[in-house]
Amino acid sequence: MSGNNRLAKTASLAVAALALAPLFAGGAQAAAGDTAPRTQAVNPTNTAPAPDGTQTRIIGGQPTTVAAYPYIIAALREGGPRPLGQTCTGSVIGPKTILIAAHCKNGEGTKSFFYGVDDLTKPEGGVKIDVASYTQHPKYSSPDGRPTGYDVAVVKTKQTIPVKGGQYAKFATSADSALSKPGKTGTAIGYGRVRVNENQYGHLKKASLPIVDGRNTCGRFGTFQDSVMVCAGYADGHDGICQGDSGGPLVVDGVVVGVASWVKTGCTSYGAWGRLTNEMGDWVKTQAS
Repeated sequence: MSGNNRLAKTASLAVAALALAPLFAGGAQAAAGDTAPRTQAVNPTNTAPAPDGTQTRIIGGQPTTVAAYPYIIAALREGGPRPLGQTCTGSVIGPKTILIAAHCKNGEGTKSFFYGVDDLTKPEGGVKIDVASYTQHPKYSSPDGRPTGYDVAVVKTKQTIPVKGGQYAKFATSADSALSKPGKTGTAIGYGRVRVNENQYGHLKKASLPIVDGRNTCGRFGTFQDSVMVCAGYADGHDGICQGDSGGPLVVDGVVVGVASWVKTGCTSYGAWGRLTNEMGDWVKTQAS
């Protein structure tokens, strides 16, 4: 796939450290005695250093805009080191409702959102949105900060989010199971890390990613559960998600089929999204109404 179709892990969805690492931005550490490959969360806490390595640009993708994806919104955490304190990416699904990953609620600092700009380092013209409630899926769990399933949440906001023309994101439910089958191609969108060893964040990007069978891909380095997760991307992560992309959408045929959840430490792997083409999407529907 051409570089134009790669999700610069800039926009990479900072995914939560799955089976082996805690949910810290930069690269989660494996648990003591763990010998399996490390995985990392789309770290909303964002405090650990970036992993060492020789790669300078493993995310690919291309720049995009809020005008192209009017429902994209940046999630912030008070005290966060990224531009405006950005930690995750979300999708606006109603006038005062945001779809995001459950693990994005974790981590210290008051949560808020910022809407309307393509570059968070140049926030002029954007608007800050305050949180009224932040509801994680009731089955979500994250032992040691590692999301193991049901990594989805719905946020209600105090202000109306000024999405032009009400162009809110459409999200999948159990009636849309065909949209997330291996062989489909999705678009990942996010404000996350652009280069692995450089703290460049806040620039909205997108990437085209193939959906693959998670058992022989994501399952090689994380605790992958097909019933609640979607695996997409490439083995080397040349296009994919990384810190800051957590919660961001994987869009197929104009419908959000998953929210960015986790990726292998170093962002050099396939990525996993919380699946919405099942009961998780049905739950979101009940919360969004």
